Amino acid sequence: MKETPVRFDALDSWRGIAALLVALFHFQAAGFFYSIPFVRNGNLAVPFFFVLSGFVITHAYRSSLDGPQDGVRFMIRRFGRLYPLHIVTLAILVLLELAKLYMSSRGYQGSEAPFAGTNNLPSLVANIFLLQAVIPFPELTWNAASWSISTEFYTYLIFVAVFLGCGAYRQWGAVVMFVASGLLLVWLDYIETTLNLASGLGMVQCVFGFFAGNLTYDIYLRLRDKPYLKGTGPELVATAMMVLLFWFKPRYVAADIIAFGVVILLFSFERGQVSRLLRVRPLLFLGMLSYSIYLVHFIVFTVLFAMVRIAQGRLGIELIRFDGIHELMDFGPAGLMDLLALAYLATIIVFATITYHLVEVPGRQFFNRLSSGFSARRQTSPSIG
Repeated sequence: MKETPVRFDALDSWRGIAALLVALFHFQAAGFFYSIPFVRNGNLAVPFFFVLSGFVITHAYRSSLDGPQDGVRFMIRRFGRLYPLHIVTLAILVLLELAKLYMSSRGYQGSEAPFAGTNNLPSLVANIFLLQAVIPFPELTWNAASWSISTEFYTYLIFVAVFLGCGAYRQWGAVVMFVASGLLLVWLDYIETTLNLASGLGMVQCVFGFFAGNLTYDIYLRLRDKPYLKGTGPELVATAMMVLLFWFKPRYVAADIIAFGVVILLFSFERGQVSRLLRVRPLLFLGMLSYSIYLVHFIVFTVLFAMVRIAQGRLGIELIRFDGIHELMDFGPAGLMDLLALAYLATIIVFATITYHLVEVPGRQFFNRLSSGFSARRQTSPSIG
């Protein structure tokens, strides 16, 4: 079973842009950037990732998931795509927590005790097994952004179960999953509003978003030879939809996910001038680094914020203030804080480039070889009975 090398370059660039929006969303500094709706609603990029994942995974595997062996190989490959960078970034955060423990023994007191609160030991075990958003927790833990990695991995299992279990009716199985998870998500949005991303809501969002992407790909196959959805006009409509979604962020995420499906469909044909702009090398580079940007950014901000907090304690002046909701770095004009935000993004891209080449690529290649070896062993092993 092989993944097809075909890529949707414009969609890849959108993924890189969305990853930077998530990074800015988590950057708490009192600059002009902080108050821009695109930034304040940057976490909307995560449902976009879910839909895009369902689209591209279906594109890569829909014709090659024919039996249990293919399912095992698929899960090995997806594990190799997600886990190596996840465990490395988690290990870095554990080292930072050990550094905090050492500093607390020397008299430094942070806002939270070492290995407590969101970084306690039970949640560490859950993170190791990618269960941090499957086992209910009161809030996001450790590398906060990794909650979506947890839900995505177990959504892959659901995808395999649906495709292998439904056989020739697999697309109907996908429709059932889409409708069932969508109804549950609407119920959670409207009625049961007490769940958060770490206590079940995130998993439902991921399943609904993934199967929305799956069905979007099915629609793409049916419409790819039709001329009326191709060209600059539909892409401008899709771009306007992205702008409006991130500017206004509709209240109900189920509606956002369906809208993202439309955006992805309109850009999947890649026949307009907007797609041509999105295929420029810097944006393709961001798309390539998007997963590393997504998991590395929280560590960069954690270190930066800790340094500012230490400086505040040493200098005895206020560098961090509470705005009623969040703690914000505020030690200069808004323009200076925005320059700090740009430096933060540049630092993330540098470290993301390093982790991409040293962790992502070797990890993916290792597990791809492992999946191929599993197939070879199964094919050469003697039959029983």
